[in-house]
Amino acid sequence: MNKDNDMHAIQNFPAVNIEALSNGLFRLEDDSPIDGSQVIDLHPAQVQVLASMVGFAMPDKTRRSIGRIHERVKALSEQASDLEDLLDHALTIQDLDVTPEWKACQFIALNLAQVVKDLDDLRAPDLEPAPDAIANPGGQMTLPV
Repeated sequence: MNKDNDMHAIQNFPAVNIEALSNGLFRLEDDSPIDGSQVIDLHPAQVQVLASMVGFAMPDKTRRSIGRIHERVKALSEQASDLEDLLDHALTIQDLDVTPEWKACQFIALNLAQVVKDLDDLRAPDLEPAPDAIANPGGQMTLPV
């Protein structure tokens, strides 16, 4: 990873630097003059566990949301085909009750609303700070969201 081209590869905090290493690990380095330099390399899974411990949820939202969207779009497609058959029948044979068509339209509208919510969820930031987290008044930290 080229540090010059990726401004998020290294984050600087007072006395702690966080660096994304080319091997996929994250290096935390404390170079405070009190104890001398201390270095620890963390695997992304360790970072995920640590983030969970302090209240950051880091699920694979994209995969889960896309799975839900796929199932809903599949259901919409099947229902649309059924609705087409029902409407064709209603148009061909006069004086039919339109209750089945109406219920099918309700189903489609409900699923479309759920697809819109899923898409909104995909657009939301992946990281949301814990509500009781202390604010960072110095502004030293930047997170790519």
